[in-house]
Amino acid sequence: MENNWKEFHRAPDWENLEVLSVNRMPAHSRWGAYDTAERALSGPYGSSPYTMSLNGSYRFRLYPSPEAVDDFYRPEYDDSAFSDIPVPSNWEVQGFGEPIYTNVAFPFLKKETDCWLATGKEGQSVVNPPHVPKENPTGCYRKRFTLPERMEGRELYLNFEGVETAFYLWINGEPVGYSQDSKLAAEFCITPYVRPGENLMALQVMRFADSTYLEDQDYWYLSGIYRNVWLIAKPKLHIEDVHWMAIPDVVRGTGEFQADVRVSREEGFAACCARVSLYDAEQTLLASAQGEVRAEADFRCDRVPTANTARVHVTLDSVRLWSPDHPALYTAVFELLAPDGTVLDVESSRFGFKSIEVRSGVIYLNGNRLIIRGVNRHEHFWKTGRAVPREVMIEEIRQMKRMNINAVRTCHYPDSPDWYDLCDEYGLLLICECNLETHGVGGALTHSARWSGAFLDRAVRMAEQHKNHVSIYAWSLGNESGTGANHAAMYGFLKEYDPTRLCQYEAGEPGKRISDVRGNMYAHYNTILKMLADPEDDRPIILVEYLYQIRNSGGGLSRFVELTERYPRFQGGYIWDWQDKCLPGKTESGETFFAYGGDFGESFVEGRDGGDCPPFMTCNGIVLPDLRWKPVAHEVKEAYAPVRFSHPPVFSPWQTVDPWDRFVLRNDSLDDSLASFSCVASIRENGVKVAEQAIELPDLRPGEQKELSIAIPHEKKTGCLYTIEFSVRRREKTFYADAGEEIGLFQFALESGAAEKPVSVPCGAPSLVESGEEIRVEAAGTVLRLDKKTGMLKGVEKDGHTYLTGGFVPCFDRPYTGLDAQAGWGWETEYGKLRGQSFVFGEPRVLTGSKEIRVDVPFFQRETDCPPIGGTVRYTLRGDGLLTVGADFCLDPSYRAVPRVGLECRTAESFEGLSYFGRGQQECYADRILSAPLAVYESTVQDQHFAFIPPSENGGHEETRWLRLKQQNGHEISFRSKNPIHFDAHHYTVEDCQKAAHDHELPRRKETILHLDAAHGPIGSDMAWSIAMPEAFAVTGGAYHLELDITLL
Repeated sequence: MENNWKEFHRAPDWENLEVLSVNRMPAHSRWGAYDTAERALSGPYGSSPYTMSLNGSYRFRLYPSPEAVDDFYRPEYDDSAFSDIPVPSNWEVQGFGEPIYTNVAFPFLKKETDCWLATGKEGQSVVNPPHVPKENPTGCYRKRFTLPERMEGRELYLNFEGVETAFYLWINGEPVGYSQDSKLAAEFCITPYVRPGENLMALQVMRFADSTYLEDQDYWYLSGIYRNVWLIAKPKLHIEDVHWMAIPDVVRGTGEFQADVRVSREEGFAACCARVSLYDAEQTLLASAQGEVRAEADFRCDRVPTANTARVHVTLDSVRLWSPDHPALYTAVFELLAPDGTVLDVESSRFGFKSIEVRSGVIYLNGNRLIIRGVNRHEHFWKTGRAVPREVMIEEIRQMKRMNINAVRTCHYPDSPDWYDLCDEYGLLLICECNLETHGVGGALTHSARWSGAFLDRAVRMAEQHKNHVSIYAWSLGNESGTGANHAAMYGFLKEYDPTRLCQYEAGEPGKRISDVRGNMYAHYNTILKMLADPEDDRPIILVEYLYQIRNSGGGLSRFVELTERYPRFQGGYIWDWQDKCLPGKTESGETFFAYGGDFGESFVEGRDGGDCPPFMTCNGIVLPDLRWKPVAHEVKEAYAPVRFSHPPVFSPWQTVDPWDRFVLRNDSLDDSLASFSCVASIRENGVKVAEQAIELPDLRPGEQKELSIAIPHEKKTGCLYTIEFSVRRREKTFYADAGEEIGLFQFALESGAAEKPVSVPCGAPSLVESGEEIRVEAAGTVLRLDKKTGMLKGVEKDGHTYLTGGFVPCFDRPYTGLDAQAGWGWETEYGKLRGQSFVFGEPRVLTGSKEIRVDVPFFQRETDCPPIGGTVRYTLRGDGLLTVGADFCLDPSYRAVPRVGLECRTAESFEGLSYFGRGQQECYADRILSAPLAVYESTVQDQHFAFIPPSENGGHEETRWLRLKQQNGHEISFRSKNPIHFDAHHYTVEDCQKAAHDHELPRRKETILHLDAAHGPIGSDMAWSIAMPEAFAVTGGAYHLELDITLL
């Protein structure tokens, strides 16, 4: 088809800024094309006899470039060389071509000189929009379909909900049209080309086009027909579009419904009427009204500002409001009536009454302050790429709701129409984001008038297609594209077209003429405080991205929750992001694994061929690719809980301890009263539950709080640690949770019993045997063996059974986390100082006493340019067999950040059973403890491992008092510390983990490698790319002490 246009265009359509489409229909709300009002009311989408899915098997061939394509679109063409491919799908996921992941860089190799421009500086060149590579993979599809007799005589439309990137369409060998913008539906009228019986549809899809420069999202480059394809039959005189607004009076409880029903300009259109009927969730008719179709438009917007349109008003005396907590939906049925009352066409739309307003810099939803507990979501499923099945979308929503997530940003493009329908139904607020990101060329294109048409076209078509969704509370102008005149034009259109919603944008620090909200991504905590104090800008603050989830991350979320509680204008944000966006890879043995950038032998790999980010940056979700929760997901659930307990603020400088029995209860939900929840309070004694009592919650409305006095009688024993915890639970079953499921747990320390007095244990003296190679200390069957030359532990035994085989070695390193492996940003340099460092022991020194023998072993760094670290490990064996291992560490004060300060030891094989008194059951770190209450837990060493992508630091537990490792035969090692420690236990070493790129490459050793830390650094990511770490969490240079009592059973 491109040949037909070459005489008019000097460049092909896919490189021509003047060509955004050819013969594509104007955007409009989704057509159901129903035959009756009854089916429009009750039938699911696609149930009309006048819609037909064209999903299924297509014939497919991948060509190296558009120029290589032959006349495949002709009906008589022999497609025996083609393959079968399912639609919807991405052809790369089906084994054709290569998926390519990039964050910023365009995947254009330097040899593609057509899309690169020399700058004049030696060796430097830049991409050259709108030109794309000549080597432009082009997928050609053929699909035969039979036109049903019931559709004959009607106007026929082909609707492609998503095709990436640009495509041509033929029907029966005749050229129909061209489209680009891969995230919005493209629709073509094919009536002149279709014949009764069998027909041939053919598509030529180019992987790259000039629109690629507008779609440079941090994601995989995937191509093809990846969303649904529909054949729709409408009468010649039909409903073209519906635009409704449902405005509630929150105080009076009434609602105004207004609909503009636009009809096709066919003969007799102005003699028609549009009837609107409103139904509740039980399909009971509430009201009906009709309006005449106007032939001409009024000047005044409050009348009928568009031609061939009927404006219909309906007032309801009592309405239920839509919110994420209670997504109350109604249905509007729209009928086009001929002058004699005959129904010509029927459409329908579910709708809800929702109010969004900004007062004094604060956003209110239905009169209540809005708190966004959000997440960014790419449209992705690991098995199928961009083609996400509806049932997977439902499961995503179910898991989000279980985490107390109430809002989603559709990063960075509009999603499938099904996603909006489901969010309307199940209750998620949405930012609908425009398919616009020019990251690889910065803000160059928003300042260019040549690109203005493409910018505005994307905003207009987004709003036209998705306007009728109550879940959308804001439009977004895109992502990381600078700020300029083209964005201003988009904002101007959206605000005038749809005054019921907010409009926002983040990149380039846009002012009030471009964004209603300040959405700075990855803003530092102190930066947010400065924004709140800015006298020149009182806009609401909602972070469009924060808490970046690369590797094991998610620390510091509690700090952002604190900001939402303290400052009304800080109204939350959207975590980056929802899921690890992997694709199916194969190991050498044929096993499937979660693959990321670089795993497919791609010609272009982020970080190698362009860009400065690691190729595993596709993996930055709070859930794994198969939607299993990562540990941070539990933290999100706790932080996002809509009901919160806290201690009352301290008003007196003389108050040095918390008021043990006083608590503040706050309702932070958007629309729920506390009557929706129950609460159980429990007392733990040394981590074990000893008392429990149901608590009747006061009926607080959203935003209200009350101070409560809660005291549960319990005995205070000497030397015991007591905590109280409040488990808040749902009273009723929902589609995503059973009745009684916990939405949040809040734990507080109570006044503990008096400290135990040390007890003197009568015991004899240990024995000491020194040979030329070994120091051997023995008492009560326990044997400690040290290498006399190296000072290394050779083993710990009891009654002939080996318990420990190595250690206690100083350890200051850990596997990578999101904080210390950010591709050269953040704390990689600081943590890197200690990565791979090794230590040597000095000559052991033996101190003999009447009841114990102590061996001191100094340690030093090997030769290194790093600041000095040293210390001493002390082994003390008491006459009764108790082994105490202590360590003093001295780190140079110049260390600003240290991963850990502790000891590493190794057990004999098969010590698999694990119990501990510390924070759990989820792993936790100093800056991520909300989801890990202090208690006694039973587990296994294997269950401590979490398979992050790629392998990362995991399985840590803060504030641990004791832990035990046990073999199946009953042998047990117990470690007890007077001061709380951090520990982890695994079947691999730090070095093993750092070398492995995937979990299946990580060796599993039979022994257990145990880390016992006096201090452990934060997991990080609350500031993402920032180099600032909260001082409260940082482990720095200085002196540290660790002491452990080890008992062998």
